[in-house]
Amino acid sequence: MTEQTNNEDNTVLSRIMLFNEHVKQHQQWQSINPFSHCSVKDMPKRSFLKDQYGTAPPGSLSQQRALQAQMISLQEILQLCQLINEKCKARDSSEISLEFGELFELYNHISDKLLGTLLCARRHKYVDFDGETLFQGRDDAKHVRLLRPFAELSAEIADKIESLRPVEHPELRDNNEAT
Repeated sequence: MTEQTNNEDNTVLSRIMLFNEHVKQHQQWQSINPFSHCSVKDMPKRSFLKDQYGTAPPGSLSQQRALQAQMISLQEILQLCQLINEKCKARDSSEISLEFGELFELYNHISDKLLGTLLCARRHKYVDFDGETLFQGRDDAKHVRLLRPFAELSAEIADKIESLRPVEHPELRDNNEAT
């Protein structure tokens, strides 16, 4: 009987200790959380390295979501470059390009984010076009050009996607399956 009571006491004590540890971690997090109801003047000053500012903490769900978003963006860029490569009308032997109007009509069946994808692809130096942005109707005759051969672009984008592939976080996987 006393042995059973000792086991129950140990179980209760271990649960109390676990709960108290959880409380301490939560209080520590709330002391640095700018959105908690604590006074800002009591909050310790956080310090960041320049390259860490504005990034999610390593291993966090936010970091996993950011990596997933980058992967999706790169996959859309790859799809766009593939479409340009497949449907291109070569003006000369070295340039692979497609008029924006035709690209808009083709890509509209795939996604409604053509301009954002084009701007992102240009920022990564995969495609180029004249002007700062393109508008349907006004810029239909402007050419969108691949800056390198598609095989080279495809390999580079696939390598980037593979390097971003995170270790699946169980909470993220559950959220993806629910949607």
